[in-house]
Amino acid sequence: MTYTDVLAARGTLDGALEALRMLGAGVSSVQSMDLAGLAVTATQVAAAARGLACAVTIEAGERGVIRESGSTGAAAWLTDAGAALTETDAHAIRRAIDTTTRPVLSGLRDALRTGDVTPSDAGRAASVFDELRTATDPAMHDEIAEAATTLARQCTSRRSLARFKTDMLARYGTLDSEERTRSHHAAQRGLSGFTEMPDGLYRLEGLLSPTDKATLDAALTALSAPVPNPEPGQIDTRLPRERRLDALMRMAELVGASTVTGPMGAGTRVNLTLPLDALARPCEHRAKDMFGLWRPTGEPCDCTTPVAAVDDLGTHLLPAYARELSCDAEVTPVWLGEGGQPLTLGRTERLASKGQRSALEVRDGGCSFPGCDNPASWSRVHHIVHWADGGATDADNLALLCGPHHRFVHRHDITGRVTPDGGRVEWDVVNVLGGWRPAPRPADATGPPDPADATGTPDRTPPAGDSVEAHGETPGVNRPETDPPGDHDLAT
Repeated sequence: MTYTDVLAARGTLDGALEALRMLGAGVSSVQSMDLAGLAVTATQVAAAARGLACAVTIEAGERGVIRESGSTGAAAWLTDAGAALTETDAHAIRRAIDTTTRPVLSGLRDALRTGDVTPSDAGRAASVFDELRTATDPAMHDEIAEAATTLARQCTSRRSLARFKTDMLARYGTLDSEERTRSHHAAQRGLSGFTEMPDGLYRLEGLLSPTDKATLDAALTALSAPVPNPEPGQIDTRLPRERRLDALMRMAELVGASTVTGPMGAGTRVNLTLPLDALARPCEHRAKDMFGLWRPTGEPCDCTTPVAAVDDLGTHLLPAYARELSCDAEVTPVWLGEGGQPLTLGRTERLASKGQRSALEVRDGGCSFPGCDNPASWSRVHHIVHWADGGATDADNLALLCGPHHRFVHRHDITGRVTPDGGRVEWDVVNVLGGWRPAPRPADATGPPDPADATGTPDRTPPAGDSVEAHGETPGVNRPETDPPGDHDLAT
């Protein structure tokens, strides 16, 4: 190709760029039957343009243009010249060029020039070749490079290259290469800490070895099967990622139930530091109406103001989450007085006892929510009337609920009761169009039911300033003031 030909093509390229912009602005005028073809042509142009950018960068490096430009490298040369690339894309081109310099990878480099292989896939294919090169017979290197190039051209190149590498190492790898792989995995595997996101969620990231992945994946798969959902009916609407997280949480709960203590004294149960108002509900004065507007106060509100709880690892919890956690018998709460001093350490063995749980498993058989057949091993003990509202840890105030229904009951503040004969639990729900909803409450009911009505026990709601034992009574109530908190015989 002569210089004149290149100059003419350059002019055509400028015209093509303008045509692309015009088509993008006028796509609404394209005939429906032409949309798919236009999309295919656009991707072909994009691939060719990407390959041209790589070819130009390779040529600039070989001629010394990049070195003489004063830029620090190929990626900087592209961005300094004003290329429409992010830094990530520019560095992907630079890595692809740097890793395909071996003569044996000339085919991969040519595919990079023509746009048949993306820079990221070219770099990945080159990395796979380098790993296999050090682990296989040199006589196989040409075939390995050709196979890696072929796989890099595929739309599933990432998975295909990973499987190819694993298969080749398994078939032809040496003992030394296997040991290097194991050492690399051992050095890189790990689980990061929790990173708090702007919306209050937490991100957890990690790197797993193949054996770690296989073990964890098997457990998650077994525990993340779809289950009936309480709100829309018998169809589990959770996304796969939600079901996997619920499965992971279920595994953590099973370990927590074993009361394992680590070598540094850390237990597997949750320890909550709870100011006395950490479980207070938002009062009606601060509630919003059906239009999302704050209800008028009428007169000054002196209701308890909810505060946040915190666990021993620094996680802050809103009252709704604190209520859900403290309802579970696998949480050890540390109650704080008005001055922030620890008052009482809740002892989990004084919550729902093993005997009580066994009795609930016989009575409820599993999750007690209507229509749910999740087994007892998947369920947790729930206080029908929350202990913060005066409910006691007695069999006639306890019920088994699986994780989804436990959250559902807490989220909708659903009430219930054990039948007079003690044979089953009745929940105040109605089935609407195949989905469960809280049953309408009487017009004069503005809060939780009177504990005495539901459990036959007097109201134990503590006065302000007193401490509360999880699922139990109030230290200091009906006791001498000289009693130390640790000596209180607290029932749960």
